[in-house]
Amino acid sequence: MVHAAAGGVGSLGVQIALARGARVIGTADERNHDFLRELGVTPVTYGEGLAERVRRLAPGGIDAAFDCYGGDAVAVSQKVVKDPARVVSVADLTVADQGGHLVWARSNADELTELVDLAESGKLSVTVHRAFPLEQAADAWRALQEEGRTRGRIVLDIDAN
Repeated sequence: MVHAAAGGVGSLGVQIALARGARVIGTADERNHDFLRELGVTPVTYGEGLAERVRRLAPGGIDAAFDCYGGDAVAVSQKVVKDPARVVSVADLTVADQGGHLVWARSNADELTELVDLAESGKLSVTVHRAFPLEQAADAWRALQEEGRTRGRIVLDIDAN
């Protein structure tokens, strides 16, 4: 299960999991459910009753959960995951206190090569929500603050000329 599966980090996590053969359940607003289905994800809506909705989709429990959202995502994951140690978060600094693991990205040549291979094969792509020229970096920051969670990334376009 990937929380915030339609976001910039979550959508990459989803694609990597799918490329490795996993069945993925992804949490998102209903407006992003079609996008998740296009990726090959079974979407589920955030909010009250999430654990019950996930149990209906995976009655035997889920193998792992990746939290890109924060809030109560780790607590809900602990209710539906088979092994509490298989809950990881990039958004909840208290995940270790709840039996899971906090993860950070680290550069690793082999893993970066795998990502390049996935991208070149069409199995991994970055969804861009909105692009700003570098000169409008402040506007990009304001948009991120105003729009909050987005489908994909807000990026700065740096002209190489």
